[in-house]
Amino acid sequence: MKYLICNLKAHKDYFDMVIYRDNLRDFHYPNLELIVAPQTAYLSLFMHDNLSLCTQNLDLYQDKCLTGNTSLKALKSLNVKYVLVGHYERRKYYKETETDLITKINLALTNNLKVIYCVGETIEELKRKVDFQILEKSIARILNNVPSNLLSNIIIAYEPTYLIGHNTTHDIKKITENINFIKDLINNYYEGQVKVVYGGNITPENITNFLDIPNLDGFIIGNACLNPANLAKIIYNMTNEER
Repeated sequence: MKYLICNLKAHKDYFDMVIYRDNLRDFHYPNLELIVAPQTAYLSLFMHDNLSLCTQNLDLYQDKCLTGNTSLKALKSLNVKYVLVGHYERRKYYKETETDLITKINLALTNNLKVIYCVGETIEELKRKVDFQILEKSIARILNNVPSNLLSNIIIAYEPTYLIGHNTTHDIKKITENINFIKDLINNYYEGQVKVVYGGNITPENITNFLDIPNLDGFIIGNACLNPANLAKIIYNMTNEER
């Protein structure tokens, strides 16, 4: 089973999203779990479709019914299965700390929601050749604070931050090395089968460059999933039995 996670961010209004949803209903994806993460306002549009639903955020203060928050109870009533945690944009603009991320992850896991946890180095860290250390720190500090029996409910989304939203050339060799490093770290030090997906400027044209990475369990995509035609091509490339 492979995973394809579509992070729609804050794109599309209600009417565009209805058309988008209707297009997805025509898709077929054998041996692929399609995970869609729309804005909170549009989660209900997808609750009965043949896909897995993901929320882009989880509010920290679940013990209080605070104005503007969305409760776990509300999310689960919409058949939400996954929670996106630690995305670079939320770390950068909302100043989310590792303490915040640990709290969110444990809230999700203890309430039977699976977690997509985002990690990735900056271009400065890559140039200083400390990307392994950054990845190990980002992963270990989280997994060390999660019950071992729940680790298999986490997907690690490796997204080099300098590739998010940028048309930058990929270094396939380096990306493969970092994916292997993450897999080895998890296999050597943690119990449970944690999946690893990759994201960062994935398109229908370049996704075939990544399909033969042996330790890769799928992809997380942003801009490329906004156009249903592009998404259909990506799904076809991932599920084509001739590969």
